[in-house]
Amino acid sequence: MKVDVEVMEILAAYDLTRSFRAAAELTGCSHHTVARHVAARDAGHPLAEPVFRARVTDPFLPKMEEWIQLSHGKLRGDKAHAKRVSLAALIPA
Repeated sequence: MKVDVEVMEILAAYDLTRSFRAAAELTGCSHHTVARHVAARDAGHPLAEPVFRARVTDPFLPKMEEWIQLSHGKLRGDKAHAKRVSLAALIPA
């Protein structure tokens, strides 16, 4: 998430260039970021708010945290994935 000063620099660069890509190059961010902040400003929001994106692992997070606690942080990713896949097979879709 960009801080207010960075967002204002992005918007100023866009106002100067009228190009998402040029403003992105000037400010060192993605042109998608510029577009998001410009769209938020045009919609009346001074800053774009973060978007919550659900993760595939969200339904299994409590169980995965339990596994990590039990292994004292030594659970390997491949083993956690194998356990998660077998757990997913047990949960109806």
